[in-house]
Amino acid sequence: MQNDSRNTKLLLWANRAIRWGFGILFITIGILNNDESRLYALIFGVAFIITGFFRPRRCLEENCPID
Repeated sequence: MQNDSRNTKLLLWANRAIRWGFGILFITIGILNNDESRLYALIFGVAFIITGFFRPRRCLEENCPID
């Protein structure tokens, strides 16, 4: 992450913010919901938050060779 350009860092943080936002949304829906789908919404929200910490493994720069 030290060699990333400013645009790449901005893209990574935007990706994380979107994932964390969806995670919080699904967790909130799971907390407010009172039927059997509550557990699924909570698990889905936690999965979104956890995957927000991972770095995407795709081309983020314009000069990325694709095999």
